[in-house]
Amino acid sequence: MTEDETLYVAARVSDMPTAHVPSFKVPCSDCGEDVWISEGMEKHWSTMKIVCTACALRITSESEGPHKIDIVPENITGIIKYLRSRGIG
Repeated sequence: MTEDETLYVAARVSDMPTAHVPSFKVPCSDCGEDVWISEGMEKHWSTMKIVCTACALRITSESEGPHKIDIVPENITGIIKYLRSRGIG
């Protein structure tokens, strides 16, 4: 991973069978596993390499870093909806 490379990390469909925000499936750029891509996040994922959580962990562990993680407000909304759907919060 290069220092200026930005990854869009998405949940694997196998880990989260139902999306909790309007989403569609695309393959991970690295392993090909289907991931959920939020329709409302196009301004972010359209300019980045899309990877699943497992590949993101592997990619970042193989490079020295430092690694920067940005969580945009749209992601926070999706996380809250997911937690509420699970009876948390």
